[in-house]
Amino acid sequence: MNEINKDELLELTKWKRFFFMFIYSFAINAVVNILIILAILQSLFYLFSSKTNNQIKSANNWLHDFFSDSLNFLSFNTDSKPWPFNDKSEASDSNEDVEVVDGESEDLELGNDQPEQTT
Repeated sequence: MNEINKDELLELTKWKRFFFMFIYSFAINAVVNILIILAILQSLFYLFSSKTNNQIKSANNWLHDFFSDSLNFLSFNTDSKPWPFNDKSEASDSNEDVEVVDGESEDLELGNDQPEQTT
């Protein structure tokens, strides 16, 4: 029979992850209900005006991203916690590989009819 390593069992990071997984599992349940309600509201907007509501669309996109990030965390596809414990813009900036390319720029002369652009 395999022995249980007591140090592995008492490791604090594992218990933290378990706690966050418990919280995010309830959050996912709430987000699914909210997404269904927003889908119904968006259907009503489209039914009466033949247009979609941009505010509902942006809320839907944000909730969908949160749901996806939470599901990835719960299924151990990633170790990074979803919002509010992880800022997605900071995470995406740090994960990108940046390649610096040396090159020459061309100076363009502006004609009299083109205004000079300031930065």
